[in-house]
Parts: sequence; C-alpha cells; structure tokens
Amino acid sequence: MGSLLIANRDLVKKTDPDRYICTLFADRDVQEFLFAIYALYNELAAIPFRTQEANLGGIRLQWWREALLASKLEINLSKDPIMQGIYKLNGQPKFNRELMLSIIDERENDLLKRQPKTIEELERYIKNTSGAITFIALDLMDVTDEAIRQACQDIALAYGLMGVLRSTRFLLHYDRILVPKSLLDRYEVSQQIFKNGKQNQSLRSIGAAITEIGESLLLKARKTQQNIERGAMPCLLLASLTGLYIKQLKRLNYDVFDLRLSQPTNWRAWVLAFNYFFKKF
Repeated sequence: MGSLLIANRDLVKKTDPDRYICTLFADRDVQEFLFAIYALYNELAAIPFRTQEANLGGIRLQWWREALLASKLEINLSKDPIMQGIYKLNGQPKFNRELMLSIIDERENDLLKRQPKTIEELERYIKNTSGAITFIALDLMDVTDEAIRQACQDIALAYGLMGVLRSTRFLLHYDRILVPKSLLDRYEVSQQIFKNGKQNQSLRSIGAAITEIGESLLLKARKTQQNIERGAMPCLLLASLTGLYIKQLKRLNYDVFDLRLSQPTNWRAWVLAFNYFFKKF
C-alpha cells in the first residue's frame, strides 16, 4: 500500500470515520482517489473552525482553490499528502474539479456563520457540501446510472440532516447554528434558549421534525435497492449509518445535546459488511 494512500486514509479515518469505513468497501484501484477527495473535503470543512477571523479563513480557502487550479509540477513538489492527492486527481479525467471548487465556495459562506432561514436553505447547503462530494466520488467510481446517483444524493442529504442534529453541541461551541430559524420560530424557541444547551419538549419536536425528513429521504432512496450497482456501495452504505443514527436519536428521545450522539454507533462495521454482502443499504 502506497504511503500517499496510507497518509490520506489515516486523515479520513480520524476526521471522517463514516466515509472512511464506507470507502473500505470500494475497489482497491479507486480507494486512493476517494481517500484523497475526502481528506481534502474534511480539511476544507475544518477551516471555518480553526480561526475566529473570517479573512484568515478566506485566505486559507483561497490557497486550496489555487492549489486545485495549479499546474501539476507545482503540486507534485509538495510533500503534503492532500496536495499530492490533488496532483494525482488532476490526472484523472473523471475527477470533477469544478464541483470541488464549488465546495470551497460554500465553505466561504461557513466563515460568515449564517444560520439557515428555512429547511430548504439547509437542504441546499447540505447538497452543496455532502451532496457535492458524493457526486465527485460517484464520478471517480464511474457510477453513471441516474437513479442510483439520485438515491445517493438523497442519502447524502439525509446523512447531512442527521449530522446537523448530532453536531449541535459542537457547533454551538463555535457560535454556529444550523437548525433553520423557521423551525425555531415554529416551536417558539429563541436563539438564546437554544444556545443555553438545555433540552426541552420544543427542541425534541424540532429534532423529530428534521429526523422525519431524513427518514423519508432514506425511504425514497431505498426504492432503488432492486437495481443497484456494487460499485456504488461506498456511497449507498451511508444510508445504513444514517439509519443507525436515526434509531440512536429516537432512543435518546431526540435530545440533540446528549453527548452520546457524537459517539460511534456500535456494530456499524458488521452492519455495513452484512449489507454490502447482500447488496442492501
């Protein structure tokens, strides 16, 4: 196994354990590229949380934007594994560089710490991040069936919605709220009450409402299970993990401040292996 693959694999294992474990079910010849895009994706996602100064974060994002657009020679001279991954990706005709650049644009909006006004705005944000990296992965795996690609986008959206709930405590630490303002208003929850981090019935109702959307997306995606491609499983398997997180959230009575939400779900590796073997998600 090459050192570049190991380095980016380890980065993804640390920062994005869900996509890490799903990628292990990909063909060996594409794993290196998947770990490269996920390593870059998570590096971009972390930038808004590493600095309190939006301008400094913008400079760092611009640096990665220029790296994606740089010549192969310039990138090849770097010893950074993510940069090396970009170098190899730029040599792949199936790598959607423009879509990766659009993710950088969305991360610039993260620097402004804007709260989504509506659930539609939140869904658009997730599609431009989690959905976009999913399409980049599908392109690299040469998955072209439109029904499967749509199912993967629905799964990425459901996974992202559960991620919003599961990361609530973490985001509040950085003064960030991704729960739409319209939902807070509907259930008469002020931002101050939300930021206090104390659970109440209104907050449980908000968690239940977002979870219901996630469940409906999974149900829609799973209608394609009779016609799936094995090559798409690394993206489809996120549905299995999303389902586990939904069950966990229900067991905790939609308490988005419970520390257990951010912990890995037991038996997830076995669940994924079973579903992969039987081509289920």
